[in-house]
Amino acid sequence: MHKTFYIAIMFIVPFLVAVTHLSCKRDITKIEEGGRDYASRDESALNVRILLLDRVKKAELSVDGRYQILGGLSNVVDEGVKLDKANVFIENGWINLGGKRHYNSELRIKDLGGSGIVLDSIPYRGEIRILPQTDKEFSVIEEINIENFVVGVLGCEMPNSWEEDALRSQAVAIRTYVENRRKAKKNEPFHLDKSELAYRGMLGETAKSVKIVQDTAGIVMAYHGEIFSAYFHSTCGGHTEDVNLVFGKEKLPPLSGVKCGYCENSKYYTWSVNIEKSSILQKLQKAKVNVSNIVSVKTVNHGPGEHGSEVEIIAAKGKELMNANRFRLLVGPNNLYSTAFTARNNGKNITFSGKGWGHGVGLCQYGVQGMAKKGFNWREILGHYYPKSELRRIY
Repeated sequence: MHKTFYIAIMFIVPFLVAVTHLSCKRDITKIEEGGRDYASRDESALNVRILLLDRVKKAELSVDGRYQILGGLSNVVDEGVKLDKANVFIENGWINLGGKRHYNSELRIKDLGGSGIVLDSIPYRGEIRILPQTDKEFSVIEEINIENFVVGVLGCEMPNSWEEDALRSQAVAIRTYVENRRKAKKNEPFHLDKSELAYRGMLGETAKSVKIVQDTAGIVMAYHGEIFSAYFHSTCGGHTEDVNLVFGKEKLPPLSGVKCGYCENSKYYTWSVNIEKSSILQKLQKAKVNVSNIVSVKTVNHGPGEHGSEVEIIAAKGKELMNANRFRLLVGPNNLYSTAFTARNNGKNITFSGKGWGHGVGLCQYGVQGMAKKGFNWREILGHYYPKSELRRIY
């Protein structure tokens, strides 16, 4: 998602990673020391920018401890020992916060006491930036150390009770995904949208998740020296999918799809759901998809994991072909669990029978837990789900 922000974009030092090709044997995966030294650089070089709210008219914010508010030129415009719950809104270009008005290009709220900044009931560890978009709308970005962000995501993406090597695998996958986005969007206002990953700020933090992230700090995956987008999902249903078929991305060996066989314990390994045709039609028409009177649906152009790359919608007045992942997201990812399905016309409903939950690309979370329970370590697990990938410590 690309939005125009009326702010000065921070410049992040680009990656300068020198690498050599490593053996792809999964049982001897090594961690190579990367060529990126942060020791003499500003700590902000390790920060990631997360879009928390986009073009909203109101939000609620508080800080239960010492805080500081800076304007667009880093000048301190307010500070105190506690910021009680206050509404944030824009009025005629002025940013209203806690009964005070600020005419700035942005406001930056810093938590100086370590309690976190609470935004709409969710506490965040990083700095919160309020950015006016119009006379009435604003967006909110969190700027946070990447390791703290990985901790928060890990606690929301995978149960804390799971095997430690499963959690370590997930932590490295998250960090790799984030580093890929940081590099691709280094000159943009934000690197990630909150909706890209399961993230609820400090609510995802536990003592165990902090330890797990510390165990793998600075470690990412690369292919021929390039940090790739390490996708992950809940359940593959037996075989992960090719990134080219799901997202239309360039083919890449670590994201080409592999046989899993470890996620049978997921309740979404196989599934069947009934969804009303009228509900599907309403959501498609809202998204400007030209369909009416749906007769049936079927997936076409299947990948190695049996996910369809496209969906053919057969309607009373013809057929409509659309991207399968887009179809799933429009119908609802918590309603239609994956695109590896067959569909049957059932009167007013369509019965979808399928396997897996999620897009199917990259790491299968239930498969990771299954492998960890069988004694595989996190290096072996990552080598399995991302074949021919290299592990590198970049800071």
